[in-house]
Amino acid sequence: MNKNKWVWIMAAFVIAAGFVIGNILSNQKEPMRRKTENTQQKTVPVITVQNKDIDIPIEMSGPLYAYDKVEMFAEVSGVLLDTPKRFRAGTRFNRDDVIIKIDDRVYKNSVLAQKSSLLNQLTLLLPDLSIDFPQSTQRWENYLKNMDLQKALSPLPTPAGDKERYYIASRNIYNQYYVIKGMETTLSKYTIRAPFNGVVSQASINPGTLVRVGQKLGEFIDTGLYEMEASVSLFDANRLDAGETVTLTSDDVQGSFQGRIQRINRVLDPTSLTVKVYIHLKEPKLRDGMYMTAQTAGAPVSNAVAVSKELLVGNNRLFVVENAELVLKSVRVVAERGDTAFVRGLPDGTKILGEVWAEAREGLILPQSTEEQQVSRNVQTLPGGKETL
Repeated sequence: MNKNKWVWIMAAFVIAAGFVIGNILSNQKEPMRRKTENTQQKTVPVITVQNKDIDIPIEMSGPLYAYDKVEMFAEVSGVLLDTPKRFRAGTRFNRDDVIIKIDDRVYKNSVLAQKSSLLNQLTLLLPDLSIDFPQSTQRWENYLKNMDLQKALSPLPTPAGDKERYYIASRNIYNQYYVIKGMETTLSKYTIRAPFNGVVSQASINPGTLVRVGQKLGEFIDTGLYEMEASVSLFDANRLDAGETVTLTSDDVQGSFQGRIQRINRVLDPTSLTVKVYIHLKEPKLRDGMYMTAQTAGAPVSNAVAVSKELLVGNNRLFVVENAELVLKSVRVVAERGDTAFVRGLPDGTKILGEVWAEAREGLILPQSTEEQQVSRNVQTLPGGKETL
């Protein structure tokens, strides 16, 4: 009995002690502190606009062609004869060298027959002419003496008056003369001579083959002068002048070459909306058909500022800082080079956003404590206030 009593007393004591200790500990516990937020604000880099004259190099590229190039077609028919220099691709000829010779023996005999007929008519004309026009007889006799059937006909003597001209025409002299001159022109087409110093770039015939009228014989080019056809924007075309010197390079030939702008087209290409520029250069290392790149300074772009193309919104707008607020302003992109755009339309002193900011949006109010950090452009100032990339 006494044992049970002590058990109950000890249990009550433990419960009471636990209750007292719990109250003491709960009174000493401090309230939970909230984590302090990071109040550091974002720094917004900006560019202060300063419009200047900027030298923007003009780069253009295109194929290179021989300036003098002729395609040869046969105007007469016959068998192609062999020549000391065979008409093959890569063969070089000097001006007036025979490059193609077609058998003309049959046609040449026809021309000689016509000349013989004219000679006969003039011989019959002299006795009557000595009676009716004795003052002109000597001139026609001299013409007959100098007439060589193997050479081209010389011009007929000029009549002393209308009566003499009518008299000569009545004998069919003029008709025969001009028929022969036409045949001589046709006879000359059997022999084709080099129109200039050059090289055969294409040949499609061989000696012994029959040449037909209208058949293409080949191509002949002058390797002394080349022309490059390039395309530039209308903006860059207005900065170029005929006669301006350009520097040309190619991945296929080492070194650089000097050329000159020969012509600038006055019409836009309707497909690409670009302007064709034609550049001339002389260089024996070059080849017809190769691709080249030309570069020139061109006239400087006035009243412009260079910015990164990444900053453009919709290709023609920029974020401008006005009264600690971001505002989208329209600009005019006048030129682009690589990752840089050259724009107009912003007054001097305008502050534009200097880096790509994903959170940037029109109407965003920047914190008053935000410090504006000046960002310099990747340009080099030149004497006279001009800038270049």
